[in-house]
Amino acid sequence: MSGAPDVEEEPNSGLRLVEEAPELRQLLERVDGSAGEQAEAVFPRFAQILSKYQEQAQLLDPLLEGAVQPLAALLRAQAADPAAADLQRVRGVSRLLWQLSMVRGYKTVLRFFPNDVASFEPVVALLVHLDDVERQQRQEGGAPRLEDGQGLWEAQARPLHGLYVLLLWLSMLVLIPFDIVLVDSSLGGAATGQAAAAGSAAGAGYPPLVGTILRLCQRYLASPGSTREMAAVVLGRLLTRPDMAPTLREFLGWGCQALGSGDSQRASFLGTALAFATLFKLGQRSALLAPAAQVFPYAVQLLGSQLAATNALARKLAVKLIQRIGLIFLRPRTAAWRYQKGQKSSIVANLGGGGGSGSGTAAAAAEAQQRAAAAAAAAEAEAEEDVEHAEQLEGVIEALLTGLADRDTVVRWSAAKGGASDTAWHGGCLGLAELARRGLLLPERLPAVAPLVVRALEYDVRRGHCSVGAHVRDAAAYVCWAFARAYSPEALGATVAALAPALITAACYDRKVNCRRAAAAAFQECVGRLGAFPHGIDILTAADYFTVSARQNAYLCVAPYVASFPEYFQPLAWHLLRSKLRHWEKGLRELAAQALAALVPHRPAFFLDEALPFLLPLCTDGVLEARHGAVAAVAELLPALRLARVELPADLEAAAADIVLAVERGRLTRGKGGEVLRPAICRLVQTTAAAGLALRDEQRECLLGQLRDNLRHATPEVQAAAAAALAAFAARYLPHASPAAQQQLVQHFAAALGDVGNVAARRGGALALGALPRFLLEPRQAEVLAALAAASVPEEAAEARDAETRVNAAKALAQVALTLLGQGAAAAPGSANTGGPDGADASSGSGGSGSGVCLPAEALQQACDAVVAPLLAALDDYSIDNRGDVGSWVREAAMEGLARLLPLLLPASQAHPAQQQQLVALAQQALLALLRQAVERIARMREAADACLQQLLPAAAAAGVPLAADLAAAVAGRPVEEFGSLEALPQLAALVARPEVQPALLEGLTFSIGGLDAQLGAAAGNALADAVQEQLQEDLPRLEQLGSSLLAVWRRHRRGGRMCTPLLLAADLLLSRTALRDLQPPHSAFPEQLLELVREEVKGCTDVPRLHAAAGVLCQLASLEEPVRSGALRAALGMLGNRYPKVRRYAAEQLYTMLLTFEPAEDGSQDVEAAMELVSATAWDGPLEGVRQARAQVFSCFGLPEPVAVVARPQSAQPAADAGASKPGGAAVDENASYQALLTHTLRGM
Repeated sequence: MSGAPDVEEEPNSGLRLVEEAPELRQLLERVDGSAGEQAEAVFPRFAQILSKYQEQAQLLDPLLEGAVQPLAALLRAQAADPAAADLQRVRGVSRLLWQLSMVRGYKTVLRFFPNDVASFEPVVALLVHLDDVERQQRQEGGAPRLEDGQGLWEAQARPLHGLYVLLLWLSMLVLIPFDIVLVDSSLGGAATGQAAAAGSAAGAGYPPLVGTILRLCQRYLASPGSTREMAAVVLGRLLTRPDMAPTLREFLGWGCQALGSGDSQRASFLGTALAFATLFKLGQRSALLAPAAQVFPYAVQLLGSQLAATNALARKLAVKLIQRIGLIFLRPRTAAWRYQKGQKSSIVANLGGGGGSGSGTAAAAAEAQQRAAAAAAAAEAEAEEDVEHAEQLEGVIEALLTGLADRDTVVRWSAAKGGASDTAWHGGCLGLAELARRGLLLPERLPAVAPLVVRALEYDVRRGHCSVGAHVRDAAAYVCWAFARAYSPEALGATVAALAPALITAACYDRKVNCRRAAAAAFQECVGRLGAFPHGIDILTAADYFTVSARQNAYLCVAPYVASFPEYFQPLAWHLLRSKLRHWEKGLRELAAQALAALVPHRPAFFLDEALPFLLPLCTDGVLEARHGAVAAVAELLPALRLARVELPADLEAAAADIVLAVERGRLTRGKGGEVLRPAICRLVQTTAAAGLALRDEQRECLLGQLRDNLRHATPEVQAAAAAALAAFAARYLPHASPAAQQQLVQHFAAALGDVGNVAARRGGALALGALPRFLLEPRQAEVLAALAAASVPEEAAEARDAETRVNAAKALAQVALTLLGQGAAAAPGSANTGGPDGADASSGSGGSGSGVCLPAEALQQACDAVVAPLLAALDDYSIDNRGDVGSWVREAAMEGLARLLPLLLPASQAHPAQQQQLVALAQQALLALLRQAVERIARMREAADACLQQLLPAAAAAGVPLAADLAAAVAGRPVEEFGSLEALPQLAALVARPEVQPALLEGLTFSIGGLDAQLGAAAGNALADAVQEQLQEDLPRLEQLGSSLLAVWRRHRRGGRMCTPLLLAADLLLSRTALRDLQPPHSAFPEQLLELVREEVKGCTDVPRLHAAAGVLCQLASLEEPVRSGALRAALGMLGNRYPKVRRYAAEQLYTMLLTFEPAEDGSQDVEAAMELVSATAWDGPLEGVRQARAQVFSCFGLPEPVAVVARPQSAQPAADAGASKPGGAAVDENASYQALLTHTLRGM
C-alpha cells in the first residue's frame, strides 16, 4: 500500500568492512582448536556478528575462505569414520556453516568446500549415519533438548542444520567428472570400469551409492525448510549427469506418481514440484524434452489443485515449473534487433563524440555487417522453427498470464520470469520486462506496448484514505530499464518519444522515493545505451539517483531545470495539473502547486492560455481533492506570474478575484473538508493582495469575512495562514476603507483577547494584531499593547489558562512594537508594496543595528513600559500541563521578541538619556534572563537563548550594558549545537564569579541540576562546582556573596514546587564539593539561614525525592560548627522516623556516611560508635514501631531529647502511612500507591 507518507532519506553509505573480523577469526580458531567441541558455545556470538551484515553480505567475502575451509575440514575428519563420529560436534560445526550460507548465500559458500573425489563416499556415509540417528530419536519420541536461551523451534531445527550442510557439500560432489560407478566402493569386486558397470546393471540400473542418495533426497523432499531446497538441488545436479539416465527415468516415474496422486496433503507434494523445477533449470534441453512433455500435465494439474488455491508457495512452484518446462520446449535463438554488447562505436555515437570520418565510417560498416549476419541467422532459425510443442506452449503461456495477475508478489515474479487490477498491472510489467530481456518481445509490438508502459508509470489508484500503485510504477521503470538493455536504438525508434517524458516525469514527480530513484536509473540507462533521449546528458547532471531522493528537491529544483528543455515542459506541467493536484495526500497537492509555479519562468504564456483556464473551473469542483489542488495552484501562480511580469487578461483576473466569493456561496469551507480548504483560501487571499488584483466591494467584504472566520478557527495551521493573509490584505485594500471600519476591525481583534470562553478567538486575535499594518494600529496603539501584555500573563484560574494564547501574544507584542516603530509591515496608507510577491513583510527582523533610526522619547518610553517589561515578565512563565513545560513556548517567543526589539531601541535611545538609562537596565535584565535560559533543562531553549544572545550582544555592548562584554566573551564564536550538547556549560558557569550574574546563573543551573535528565544534572553540577572551586575557593567574602545569592533565589521560590528539590540538590552539591562549607558559624550566617530554609521545606513534605535531597543537606550541615550542628543533626535524626520507609532508609545511609567523619563533643556526651552501630544494624524500612525505638536510642547516643509525637487531627478517612503503624481494621497505604509518584521515583533512579 502507498498510504503512509514516504519518509525521505538520504542514501546511506553503509558499512565498509567487517569490523569484527579479528573476533570472528578468534571464534573460528577456538572451534578449530577444540576439534569442533566449542562450536555450540561460540554460535550465539558468531550468529550475532553475521546478522549485522545481512544487508551487505558481500563484505564477508574476504573472510569466507578462512572460515569455511577449517570448518569443512572438521566435518571431513568426522566423516572418515562415520560410525564413530561425534554427532554433537557435527551438528555444532554444521550450525556455523549453515549460518554462513544463510547470510552470504549457499552458492558463494559452496565454492570453498573440498571437492575431491575421496570425500564423496565419506560424506554420503556420514549423511546416512546422521539421518539414521535423527530418525531413531524421532521414533523414540524424545523431546529435543533445550539449551540456555533456546526456544523449542530452534531446538527442533538444530538437527536439520547438519543434514542441510552435508547435502550442500554433496551437491558439489555429485558433479565429479568420473562415472559414479568407479567411485562406489560397494562394487569393489569389479576390477575394471566395465566389470563395475556390468555389476551395476545387474541391479537397479544405477550404483548403490546413487540409490542411497536418491532415497535420502526423496525423503528430504517431504521435510519443510532449507533441507527440502537443498535436497532438490542435489537431485537436480545428480539426475542431469550424462550417466544418470536410468536414475532420471525412475525419479520421473516416482515424481509424476506423487503429483498425480491427488493427495495434496502429502508432505512431499511441494518438494517434488521444487525438485522438478530445479531439474529443468539445470539440465540440457536435448535431454529433457521428453521428460518435460511427461511432467507438463502434472504441473498444470498442480496449478489448478485445491492446494494451489490456498497456498501461495504451491502456486509459485507450479508457475515456476511450468515456465521452465516452457523454456525447454522453446528453441533458443538470437534476435537481430537485440542490443549488441561491446560495441564501442555505439557508445561514442550516443555521447555525441566522434573521431575522424574514416574511423567512424569503418565502425558503422562493421556494425552494419554484424547486424546483417545476425538478421540472416534469425531468418534461418525462424524458417526452421519447431512447432512440435505448440499446444503445450499455449498452455504454458496461459498459465503464465494467469500467474501475472496472482494476488501474491512471489507468484507474479515467478510468472514474469517465465513470461485489471494493480496486481495484474504489476505482473504485466514484470512480464514485459522479462520478455524484453530474453528477446521474446518483438520490436513490432513496441508501439503498442509503449502507451501501456507510460500508463503504468503514472498508475496510482485511490483505495480509501490512501492509494496503491507504487509497486506498479516501480515495475514500469524496470520495463524501461529492460528496454534499454534489450533493444538497439533503431529498434526502439519512435518509442523513445513516448518513454522519455514519462520516465523523467516519474523521476521528478513520483510520490515514492524508490519510484523516483528507479525512474532516474532507467532514464540514465536509456541515455547511456541508446543515446536517443533528447538532452539526456544535460538532464543526467541534474536528475540522478541522489538528487531525486529528497521530494522537495526533486519537485522544486530538479523538475524546473528539466522543464527548461522544450520537449519536457508540457509533460511535466500537465502531469501536475491532471494528476498531482488531484492526489489524495494534502501535502503533495500543496507541493505540486509550488512546483507548478516554479515552471512559470520557462513558458508564462502556457499558464495564461492553458493552465489557468483549466484550473479556475476546478476551484468549485465537487471533489475535495480537485478543489483544494486547484485553489492552491491558482494561489501559487498569481505571484509567480507577477514576478515574470505577466499581466493577467481581464477575464482571468475577474475569475481569479471571484474564487473566494464562489467558494463562500457554495459553502465549501463548511462541513467535511472545510478544514483542508481554509489554508488554501487564506493563501489565495494573500497572493491576491500581493498580485494587486482589483476587487469589488462585495469581494473585499467576502475576503475579509473569510479571514476573520479563519482567525477564530481551532486549527493553528488555519490561523497562521489567515494571519499572513490579513497582513497582505490590510496593506493592499484597507487604506481606502473608512476610519470607522478600520478602528472597528482593530477593536474587534483586541476584544477577542479578553474572550476567556473562546480559546481559538483569543489565539487568532493575538495573531491578527501582530499582522496589522501601522496605519491601523497607531490610533489605538495603547489599547492594543495593553491587551497583548495582559494576554501574555497566565490567568489566575488554571482552567482559563492557554499557553498558545500567551505565545501568540508575546510574538504579537514584539511585532506590533516593530510595526509602530516603522520596522514592521506597511507603515503608510496606500502602500502597495508589502515586502515581497507573497505579501510577506521583508523587514520583519530587527531592522539591522538601528543606527539610522530616530525615535521620539514617548515612543521609547512606551516600548519600555508596554513591550519590553511584559516580555521580560514572560520569561518567568514556567507553566506546566499534561503536555509538559508549555511555558517554554512562551519564554522562547519572549526571547525572540527581545532579540529583535532591543537592538533597535538601544541605539535609538542615545538622544534621550532618561530612556537610555532605563533601556540599559532592561537590557541588563534581558541578558541575565537569556543567560538563565542558556543553562536550563531544555536543549531547544538553550539553543534559542544562544541565538538570541548572539543577536542582542553587539547592540548591548555598544550601548554600554555592564554585563555585555563578559557575556560576549563567553558565547562568542560558539556554534548553537554546543549549547544543546552541554559543551558550553563550563564557560557560562565561569561567570558565577560576578555578583550581579549569580542569582540568574544559580537559578538556571540549579533548575538543570534537579532535572530528570541524569546527564544534564551531572554536567550542570560539575560545571557549577568546578567554577566555584576555581574562582572562589580562597575568597571568603565572595563565597559569602555566593551563599547570599543562593539564599535569595531560595526565598524567591520558597515552598514552590518547581525549585524546591533542585535547590536542595544544589545546596548538597555546593556543600560537599566546594569551599562553601568553609562558611562556618558564628562568622557566617549562611549555614543557619540555610538550615531554616531546609527545615521549612521538610515540614509537612510528602514528596519522597525532596525528602531525599533534604536528608543529604541536613547531614552536610550536621558536620559544621554549633549552633548549626545540633539543629541539623536533630532534623536529620528526625527523618529516621519518617512515615515513608524509603525516606528512612535513605536518611540512615546519609547519616552513617556523615558519622564516619563526625567529631563528637569534647565533654564525652556523644557516643558516635554506638550510634553508628545502631544506624547500620537497624532495618529502617521495617515496621515503624521498631524503627522509632531504634531512633530513640540514636537520639540518646547524641544526648539529644527525643522528639515528642504530635497527635494527628482526627480524620476518619485518613489511612495510616506505614504498614507497621496501621490501625486495627485500617488499610495500610503504600508509598507507591500513586502511579505518578512511582513513575517520578523511577525516573529519578530511586
